[in-house]
Amino acid sequence: MQKYKTRAERKRAEKQNQLKQDKFEIEDLEEITTVPSEDSPEEESVMENLGDSEDKMVEGTFWMTFGSIFSRLLGALYIIPWNAMMGASSQIGNALFSIGYTPYQFFLSVGTAGFPSAMSKQIAEYNAKKQYKAGQELFKKSLIFMLFTGVASSLLMFLLAPVIAHYSPGASVADKTLVIRSLAPALLVVPVMSLIRGYFQGYQNMIPSAITNIVEQVVRVAYMLLATYVVMQVIDGRIATAVAHSTFAAFVGAFASLLMLMWYYQKHIRKYGSALKNDTIEVSIDITSAIKKLVAESIPFIIVGSGITFGKFIDQFTFEPIMLHLTEFDKDLIGELYSLFSFNADKLIMIIISLAVGMSATSIPLLVENYIKQDFKQLGKQIKQVFELFFFVMFPSAFGMMIVSKPIYSLFYGITDFNPLGAKLLAIASVMSIILGAFTIAVSILQSFGDHRSAIIYLGIGLLVKIATQYPFIYLFETSGALYATSVGFLVTTILSVWKIQQLVRFDINSTLNSIGVIALITGWMIAIAHIVLRVAGIFLSSERRFTALLLVFVVAIAGGTVYLYLALKTRIADRVLGDRVSGLRKKLKIS
Repeated sequence: MQKYKTRAERKRAEKQNQLKQDKFEIEDLEEITTVPSEDSPEEESVMENLGDSEDKMVEGTFWMTFGSIFSRLLGALYIIPWNAMMGASSQIGNALFSIGYTPYQFFLSVGTAGFPSAMSKQIAEYNAKKQYKAGQELFKKSLIFMLFTGVASSLLMFLLAPVIAHYSPGASVADKTLVIRSLAPALLVVPVMSLIRGYFQGYQNMIPSAITNIVEQVVRVAYMLLATYVVMQVIDGRIATAVAHSTFAAFVGAFASLLMLMWYYQKHIRKYGSALKNDTIEVSIDITSAIKKLVAESIPFIIVGSGITFGKFIDQFTFEPIMLHLTEFDKDLIGELYSLFSFNADKLIMIIISLAVGMSATSIPLLVENYIKQDFKQLGKQIKQVFELFFFVMFPSAFGMMIVSKPIYSLFYGITDFNPLGAKLLAIASVMSIILGAFTIAVSILQSFGDHRSAIIYLGIGLLVKIATQYPFIYLFETSGALYATSVGFLVTTILSVWKIQQLVRFDINSTLNSIGVIALITGWMIAIAHIVLRVAGIFLSSERRFTALLLVFVVAIAGGTVYLYLALKTRIADRVLGDRVSGLRKKLKIS
C-alpha cells in the first residue's frame, strides 16, 4: 500500500483516483453505446430512443420547466378564490395551512429531492450497458422499499402531529393537529410516485414527470376549492375542517398523478418490451446493496434540498415563543402574523425561486461531465454562465415583485387589516428570494462536484446563523425580523459555497461580478421607471380592488420589462448572458 507524507496528500490522491475511476466508467459506457452492429433491430430502436440527442434534451427541458412553472402558478392562483370562500377568517386559514405544510414539505423533499435523481442515474447506467432486465429488477425492488418508506414517514408524521402542533403558532392545538394529520396520507403515495418519475427520467423521458406534475396540481386545486366551498357554504363552516380538506387535497392530487404514471408505465413496457425479452445478459445484482447505494446517494441531496424547509421549521417553532416574550400579542394574533410571511409571501416568492431550481437542475449534468473530465477551462465558463443567467432572470423578477408588492398582495389576498404589513413582508421576501435562489444554485453546483460534505456543513452554519439572529432581529423589526434572519443565514451559506466553488474551480469571478454589476445597474433603472409608473398609474387605478390591482400590476410590469429589455440589449449584457442569438432581436428593434 502506498504511503503518504501528509493527510492532505492522501486525500488528494484518493480524489484523483476517484475521478479517474468515474472517467473510465463514462468511457466504458460510451464504448458500449457506440457498438450497434450486432444489435437486433429492436435493440437498435431502443438505443435510438435512449439517445441523448439535442432535440430530446431540449424537449425534456421544455416540459420540465413548463410543468414546474405551471404548477407554481396554479399553486398561487388558487389563493384568490380560496381566500374569498374563507371570508373574514382567511388569515387564520392561511396560518393553519402553513403550519401543516412545513413538516409535510420536509417529508416531501425526502420523497422527491434525492430518490428520482438516484434512480434515474442507476437506470441510465443499466440501459447504457443494455442490462434492461437489471434496471427493471432494481426498479421493482425499490418500489417495495419506497412503499415501506412511505408508510413509515406517514405514520411518523401522524404520530408527531400533536407535538408539532404544540410548538407551532396559533391557539388551538386540536385544529393544528387535524390539519397536520390530514397531510399524512399523501406521504403514502409521494415516495412511490417520485421513484416512478425518476425511472422515466432514466430513459430520458421527461414528459411523464411534467404532465403528471400538472395533473397532480389541477386535481389538487379542484378538490381543494370544491371541498372548501362545501364546508364553508353548505355544511358546518368550520375553518379547521375546510383547511384539513384543503391539505388532504395533496393526497387526492398525488393519487391521480400515480394512476396516470401507472398508465404511462404500461405504455412504456409495451414500447420497450421487445428489448426486455431479448436481453440475454445474465447479471447478478445484489439488490440490497443497490438500494443501499441508492439511499446513500440520495441522503446528501435530501439534506441540502431541504435547507429552505429547515429554515421554515425554525420559524415555525421559535416565532411564537419569541413574540410572546417580546410583545403583549395573544396567540391568535401571532398565528396570523406568522401566516403573513410563512404562507402569504412564501406562496408568491416560490414562483420566482422555482426558476432557480429549474436552472440548477438543467446545468448539473454538464457540470458533472466536465468536472469528471477535469476540463476546468470549460467548467469555469459554464459556472460563470450559470451565475450570470441566474441574476439576469432573478434581479428583474424579484425587484419587480418588490415594486408591485402592494397591488399584487391585494390581488391575491384581498383587503384586510393586515394589508400594509402583508405588502411590506412580501417586498422583503421578494428580495430574500434572490438569496434563497442563489443558495439553491450554489449548493447544486457544489454537490455536482461530489462535495456533499462542504454543502452540508455550510448549510448547517447558515442555519445556526439563522437561529442566532432570530431573537435579536425579531426584537428590532418584529415580524420582519424572521425574514431578515433567514436572509442573513442563507447569505452566509451562499457566500461560503461560492468561495468553495472558487477553490475547486478557478472561474473568472471578477468578470462574473462585473456582469452582475451591469445587470444590477439596468435593474436599478428598471426599478426607478417602474416606481414612477406605479405612482402615476396609482392616481387612476386603485390597488385596493382586485381588478384595478391586476391592471396596475400589468401596466407596471410592461413598463419595467420594456426598460429592462431595452437596456439589456443596449448595454449588450444580453449578448454576454444569452449568446449571439439576441443580435437578431436587436436588429429588429433597431437598437445599436
